[in-house]
Amino acid sequence: MMRGARIKDHASFRPAADLLRERAAWVPTPPGNEAAKAELEKSISLLRNRRRPNLQTGIAYSWAAMPKPVRRHILALAGLSADRWESPIHSFTEAERLAMRHAVLRAITTYERALNAV
Repeated sequence: MMRGARIKDHASFRPAADLLRERAAWVPTPPGNEAAKAELEKSISLLRNRRRPNLQTGIAYSWAAMPKPVRRHILALAGLSADRWESPIHSFTEAERLAMRHAVLRAITTYERALNAV
């Protein structure tokens, strides 16, 4: 005796309303939807009002713990004066710190390429 296929779970045997409800859940929210805008504003206000940990002390200590040649090299790669190596990290502007961050990321990438080549 040959067994028949179990087709009880096939989508054609389910009510169409369930399928349409599932499909509607995946449809993106149309632009200009007031309910979506209100929900977005609520989320943004919660993000603005959250308390962030104060990391300035740790950042300052980690900058100060770097050896002089490393700080000078980072400053030079970022296009800043290497003579500022003794300056506290928070004396640099946000743009200068961003340039320093990009310089470090470029240096890490170069180092990793050289390391992988060896």
